[in-house]
Amino acid sequence: MEHTFDEAWVEQIESTQVYKHDARSRVWRIDAPDGHSFVVKRFEYNPVRQALAAALGIHPGQRECRMARRLIRSDVPVIPIVASGYLRSRLGIKFWLATPHRGISLHNLFHHQELSDVQRRAGVIDAALDLTNLLSSKRYYNRDHKASNIIIDDQDRPWLIDVGAVRRSRNLYLACKMIVKLGQTLCEAGATEDDWAQACRKHGIDPNPTKATEPC
Repeated sequence: MEHTFDEAWVEQIESTQVYKHDARSRVWRIDAPDGHSFVVKRFEYNPVRQALAAALGIHPGQRECRMARRLIRSDVPVIPIVASGYLRSRLGIKFWLATPHRGISLHNLFHHQELSDVQRRAGVIDAALDLTNLLSSKRYYNRDHKASNIIIDDQDRPWLIDVGAVRRSRNLYLACKMIVKLGQTLCEAGATEDDWAQACRKHGIDPNPTKATEPC
């Protein structure tokens, strides 16, 4: 069961934790008065350009909302966007969206060394590869399929976030590129070559995450 998000919280509640803040977007967590936690993503780029894109229905936030709904209908585990809207900013807007807080990113699990158990590390990577294969089997390609865009919940289940870069595709080479990017970003986060190789062998794929230009 998802919980109601009040759009006033975007401005009125102090952030519990800021995950990202750059010229393109700000992502932060808030703890709502009812005790539930949400992650808010607000687009920070030129507000006039945002307003124009939103009027045309092509704003990245709008695309992300549409793709999240589509993937959920396809039974792909995506953290649902429970609310979206925009804040007026002088002549333009800043689009925002909110999702329930469900866990920590796969990147941070390894980067902050929260996976000391070898068996658990293997299980989490295996689950991430299962998710990647599920996307491919549903004929989707995520060009931003990195460890920081996969959330691991308290039962070690993987969930996709930031799905605006997902597109329909039947190209098997693109499916391979998703695996390559996942492997590269996992290794950058702190996963060992043995961690990655073991999971890849189980799935019957090439464990070398450096072959970004070669088909599987």
